[in-house]
Amino acid sequence: MTKPSERNYSLLRPILARKRCLAVTLAFDLIALFAAWHFTIEIRVLANPLVVRQFDHAALKSAAPPLSGLLLLWLLVAVWLKVYQRDQGGSAVAEWLRVAESGTVAAVVAIIITFFSRELGTPLSRSFVILFLPVSVLMLSTARYLARRVSWLLETREPARERVAMFGHGREVRRLSDHIRDVWSGQCELVGSIMPDGALCRGLGNGVPVLGTTRQLGEVINRQRLQRIVMVEGGSPKREADKCQLVAKRMGVIVTRSIGNGTSGARPHVLDLSGVPLLLELTPIYFTRRQEVIKRICDIVISALVLVLILPAFAIFVILVKVSSAGPVFYKSLRVGRGGRYFMFLKFRSMRDGSGDRRALKKRNEKSGHIFKIRDDPRVTPLGRFMRRYSIDELPQLINVLRGEMSLVGPRPLPAQDLDPDGQSRLFRFWAEQRSRVLPGITGLWQISGRSNLSFDKMRELDVQYIQNWSLFFDLRILVTTPLVVISARGAY
Repeated sequence: MTKPSERNYSLLRPILARKRCLAVTLAFDLIALFAAWHFTIEIRVLANPLVVRQFDHAALKSAAPPLSGLLLLWLLVAVWLKVYQRDQGGSAVAEWLRVAESGTVAAVVAIIITFFSRELGTPLSRSFVILFLPVSVLMLSTARYLARRVSWLLETREPARERVAMFGHGREVRRLSDHIRDVWSGQCELVGSIMPDGALCRGLGNGVPVLGTTRQLGEVINRQRLQRIVMVEGGSPKREADKCQLVAKRMGVIVTRSIGNGTSGARPHVLDLSGVPLLLELTPIYFTRRQEVIKRICDIVISALVLVLILPAFAIFVILVKVSSAGPVFYKSLRVGRGGRYFMFLKFRSMRDGSGDRRALKKRNEKSGHIFKIRDDPRVTPLGRFMRRYSIDELPQLINVLRGEMSLVGPRPLPAQDLDPDGQSRLFRFWAEQRSRVLPGITGLWQISGRSNLSFDKMRELDVQYIQNWSLFFDLRILVTTPLVVISARGAY
């Protein structure tokens, strides 16, 4: 039975989610107006040859409406007009109208400040006010898009049912699978069973579908998006049970099993599950908890700060990609992350839409191993070539970092199609297993050492070197070096 406190919280949850969404939107709007004010300064200075009155940066900042007064007055007017008390949902047109309204409010506030300043004998730049309207609308549009993404990441959802698979065969495994379907169904979804090699034809005999065998375990985990594997002592040969635990550990899948001999490199938890005998839960661990927390905090703080600082540039390239060629702004593809698990990777689209199939260009590949690179790739657009040269197309991966799918520093995530279905490599097993221990990164040792000019063998060597010598200072050194490498455009294509 649901507790009163839980019922009360469930009633408050939509209200809290809406307030959190409004707070995020307000914060991003203020950041957008801050960026719009500075960006308008830059545009007006660049426009000096086209107008009569000339300004340098210092003079224009004195002649522009004061930023602090503009933000404060804009916030008061927005509250008075109840801009943030209306429904934030609706169509794209409705959202754009709300953005246009906010931009108009900002421009009107700037006009009011300019008018009263002139009345008080302090003339302000009228050209700044004229430019500020379109720039503020552009910045607010980008801010609202980012605010929606952040709100989606922070949104309170009902916990999704855990995707679970049984491992092994026999009467006890069948009994436990029936128990999970009957008693645990509200908390997890039993998607099927994984059989030891040679036992595929038998199944469990209770309607639970067979997903594959031990040999196919990595592929099954990716295909079925498994989060937990349940094992029963004696339900499979020890050799195969150990292999299952190793694969699950590598891919970040929790293994729950009857108490027996554990494995090293896992953190045990004893559970009592609705009358089922105590189970031992093996949760995968890689680095120490302290190391992971520090690295994650650094990723969140730095990526969020960079996103705020590059907001104007981000908005410009969103528009340029959209108008320069047909297709979506972002390119999305399945990449291999930590443990060999797949995730949706984001980039600014640098190729013509629909040109992702590279089978026709296979013979032109200039690299070996698991890398596909063509220096003069005919699929790349002119804008895409420029973005690739200076790594601008990589900026959306900051969203992957905020989601926890990537880190700022780490081995580059490879396309899922370039590796085996379990995210590993049968040809280069040690390298693939080492990469599986860490999150992939936006930049890494490979990027600052030559990028696409390096061979696949050198890339493998640098990946292993980074993983085996990882430290926060090592990450910091790579981060500091990356901008210099990007500006030089060495090895970028």
